[in-house]
Amino acid sequence: MSSQETAYQISIVEERVNKLMERREIKLEVASQASPRRDLLRKALASALKVPVENVYIRNVISSYGSQICTCTAHVYDDAARGKAIEPKHIQMRNLSRNERKQATTPIA
Repeated sequence: MSSQETAYQISIVEERVNKLMERREIKLEVASQASPRRDLLRKALASALKVPVENVYIRNVISSYGSQICTCTAHVYDDAARGKAIEPKHIQMRNLSRNERKQATTPIA
């Protein structure tokens, strides 16, 4: 890991299977020194669940003042194409790294 990446201790609080949407809806707690970045949290959750990163979307990250524990919700899809079709574009953009987000928003001339 580089100097900017931090280790996250992830613990799953609740997990539901949504068969209609073909995904798992996960509520988790993340312990870290600083607020977790979505792109790094997405990679950490994907490696913990042993699924491809493209199948994981971090929906929200809620942290409270003075606490090093954040509550997050994530959707883990069975298929990456299904997740891309269902998740809103703004959630997809939030889950990208800064460089990928910049490339996605740059118009092609």
